[in-house]
Amino acid sequence: RAEVEGRSSIDHLALYDATGARLVVIEEEHVRGVDVPETLPAELRAEIETSHVATGAISSDASTVRALLAVRIHLGETTTGYVASAVPLMGVQARVERLASEHFAGNPDGVFIVDRDFRLVAHPSIERALGREEMHGGILAGVSEEMLGPSFSQAGEYAAPDGTPMLGSTSGIPGRPWALVAQIPQAVAYASLARMRVIILVTVAVAIVVALLLGLAMASAIGRPVRALTHFAGRLAARHFTERVHVRTRDELAVLGGALNSAAGDLAESEVRIRHEVAVRTDLGRYVPEQLVDRIVRREADMRLGGERRAITVLFADVVGFTPLAERLAPEVTVTILNELFTILTEIVFKHGGTVDKFVGDCVMAFWNAPADQPDHVRRALETAEDMQSWLESGNERWKTRFGVTIQLAIGVHTGDAIVGNIGSEKRMEYTAIGNVVNLAARLEAIARPAQILVTDAVRQAAGDGFETVDADLHRLTGWAEPVRLWELRP
Repeated sequence: RAEVEGRSSIDHLALYDATGARLVVIEEEHVRGVDVPETLPAELRAEIETSHVATGAISSDASTVRALLAVRIHLGETTTGYVASAVPLMGVQARVERLASEHFAGNPDGVFIVDRDFRLVAHPSIERALGREEMHGGILAGVSEEMLGPSFSQAGEYAAPDGTPMLGSTSGIPGRPWALVAQIPQAVAYASLARMRVIILVTVAVAIVVALLLGLAMASAIGRPVRALTHFAGRLAARHFTERVHVRTRDELAVLGGALNSAAGDLAESEVRIRHEVAVRTDLGRYVPEQLVDRIVRREADMRLGGERRAITVLFADVVGFTPLAERLAPEVTVTILNELFTILTEIVFKHGGTVDKFVGDCVMAFWNAPADQPDHVRRALETAEDMQSWLESGNERWKTRFGVTIQLAIGVHTGDAIVGNIGSEKRMEYTAIGNVVNLAARLEAIARPAQILVTDAVRQAAGDGFETVDADLHRLTGWAEPVRLWELRP
């Protein structure tokens, strides 16, 4: 009773027996009904036996935060009971408020204390402390209850819950299962370093600029010939071979200028030769495959008559009903339509890596896997046939508008062995394919209906997945003793 009445920091005491059972509560009248436990927990009594004093649970009321503090009563080494009090922490709260005001102004969470449940014990905002707000994240992220203790300490950089980069530390409080947290934004902590960094960078930048200006002033006089040579080299790179450079010094730079002028003359002559060769290659490409043109130019192609046996895929595409169409159109219109048609069909063949063999009237022949190897030559041919029929829809819209006509293609595709090479005479030869595979593909095109793509069973089996075919039944073809199984490719 003397302790309660004589100490301003203690307004009540609870007396417990040796088993932790509460015997009586002694309290001042203005604090009637302070919440103290009926029984001291066993773990709290064990801690008291070790260190004589222990701190228990934190509670709060409308005006203050309290911490349960308990000590033992003993006779010699024998514990005869315990005394506990929910001590007001107004002194701790005042200390935290003062620290926040003096060192963490403008930072609402600059300094605070949490218990083992990470709830506020003291905070610059008394309302938040009384509300026992939970504090997680930031410097406390990853900290567990077991880690808290007198020896606990942690510091570093991290991001606040709102994303602000922070610098802070937290450490245990000796004799209490609490942790003190102090933190400030990195922008504040490193402000002096940032200013010093700016000063250093500005100083270095000024020194660099001054050095550059001095270097440019000195180099301007002695570097003029070098700049002229550099500019002339750039003009040569841009293929302006008719220009010349004039270096009026009497040193190696003048010799270099003369060498560059001589090189410009040689490049001008080679430019003429290259243009001529490109024109020849372009013209030659109108008659033979582009791959063969490259081999001829590199002298890698054998220009003798003859050929080699290769597995190829042949495609024939023919304009259905061309004769009646030509009879009712002017010859100029017929030629215009055929040229436009063959131009697009050729581009489609080239898109899929094919070789355009020849144009026969209103028919085009193309093949794949020669002169270069193409393991997927069957698939390429079928994709070409599909693209031809698909493009024809937009082509017909154009011809319908201009000439009042539409065109339909019949296409045949077959795969097999053929002789591919130079056929003709020593004076005039043609790179083409000869064999039954060509003849059969031509027969398929001849019997195909408008907008139909006919393929053989060999093509269907070699094409693989991704193509829809419909059985077109057995057909007896001229020149073939046995009926041939045909399939219609549905694009």
